[in-house]
Amino acid sequence: MKKIILAVVLMAFSMSQMNAQIRFGIKGGLNFDKFKFDENAKKNLKPENASGWQAGALLLIKVPVVGIGIQPELLYTVCKTTITNETNSIHYFEIPIMLQWGLDLKVIRPYLQGGYYFGYALNSKGNVFKEKKCDKNDHGIALGAGIDIWKLQLGARYQWGLTDVSNVTDFKLKNNRFNLSLGFMFK
Repeated sequence: MKKIILAVVLMAFSMSQMNAQIRFGIKGGLNFDKFKFDENAKKNLKPENASGWQAGALLLIKVPVVGIGIQPELLYTVCKTTITNETNSIHYFEIPIMLQWGLDLKVIRPYLQGGYYFGYALNSKGNVFKEKKCDKNDHGIALGAGIDIWKLQLGARYQWGLTDVSNVTDFKLKNNRFNLSLGFMFK
């Protein structure tokens, strides 16, 4: 028991000495959306990929020596698809929480990231989404990479939707997308 208490005290002391760095900023970018329809829906609707966008705020908390950090974000995300020559879109309030590992070099910091996101649909546009009444909640996993250069953060990420965002039993729809983003860190 004494060894466990000593180990916890030493860990707490060493973590307080590391001085985590906290940075915040804004970001925006493009989404290259690929809604994943089930096979029956694909035959009837003939969906095509489309591009949307995202914008919001981010916070980066990292331990400098180790290179590990966490980056929660607050984003407004627009996901689109074209179905029978009509653009359909879902507008989300999205919260990704990404774990980062990067190399702190003098001016640049390349990093890898992985995490989870939760989205809440604010509205949807287009005949398909209005008829099918999309589920408000979306969540999934994300993997990405990027580079911090001075106060800029360039990133690329792929998100796999785990939720069937359609409320209709014979129609399944998952929201997958690749996004490119540019962020500006104020601190």
